[in-house]
Amino acid sequence: MADIHQVTLTLANKSFECSESDSILKGGLRHGLALRYECSNGTCGACKAKLVTGNIEQVKHHDFSLSDDELASKVFLMCCQAPSSDLELEVDLIGDVRTIPLQEIQIKVKDIRFVSDDMAIVSVRTPRSKTLQFMAGQDVELCYKGILARYPIASCPCYGMELEFHIRKLASDDFSQAIFSKSIKSKSKIDLTGPKGVFVLKETSNKPMVFIAWDSGFAPIRSLIEHAFSLEMSNPVYFYWAYPVTESMPYLDNHAKSWQVVMDEYHYQSIACEFDRSSKNDCHKVAQQIYDSLDHKVVNQSELYISAPAEVLIYLGELLLENGLDEAQLIASPI
Repeated sequence: MADIHQVTLTLANKSFECSESDSILKGGLRHGLALRYECSNGTCGACKAKLVTGNIEQVKHHDFSLSDDELASKVFLMCCQAPSSDLELEVDLIGDVRTIPLQEIQIKVKDIRFVSDDMAIVSVRTPRSKTLQFMAGQDVELCYKGILARYPIASCPCYGMELEFHIRKLASDDFSQAIFSKSIKSKSKIDLTGPKGVFVLKETSNKPMVFIAWDSGFAPIRSLIEHAFSLEMSNPVYFYWAYPVTESMPYLDNHAKSWQVVMDEYHYQSIACEFDRSSKNDCHKVAQQIYDSLDHKVVNQSELYISAPAEVLIYLGELLLENGLDEAQLIASPI
């Protein structure tokens, strides 16, 4: 069994464990750290780091050429080196969403899983030479033969080469129609532009975290919760998932329940609401139903993340603020 070593990032004052069988980049991403990279295969040079103390071992060939000055300064590519002892490194992390460049990547559909008659889980892969750099909770634009749509990423940044989208079949969404008509299928090529959005985790907060999702608003919430777990954040997590009362459960109910196994303080509650995904919902009523289901003592002392339609966000936000929630604690993303 490969030995495990401690890798400390001196500039960021963060550390993580990494196996001798994994690249340092892979180990850091698995632990939720916002490391800069693009290709993960030694081509681009974006994952440079400087070795301060410790020993590393090359585990992968790289085509990118480091300069003589960089080699003399112990600069190396994290995607191609593994630790052979405890390490101290100098490397910059992504500070916030504003520092991530807008990227244009052609992706390929890996798999489409229809979990119901009107919900598809779409898995895609980026090229090895161009992995998407993004933060949990962000979204992207997808374009297939001129059909354009914008969806949140449902997967964690620690799996940047494999992305997941939850796409609800809607008459107003031509991209979703192409999915359900099977025009878009396995191996179809799609143009991706992103990331976009500022619905991201407050990683330095020590407050409890409350997440509220309306239906497919689960996608960015899933990305945020799994990112919090990969960061090994100890904050208690409360997740409320609103879904139509006409259905037996949310579309990935078992997945939401499974987090109880990996998180010490995780509380999950589904909320059956009287809505039907059309634009004719009584958003006042739905917001009130969600509001009435919340533990307000917990909510008012937490960071609150909501992913729901804009109208529901407005009414629910008003109710929460009137009940004593500080506006700085509310992070919202309309769907």
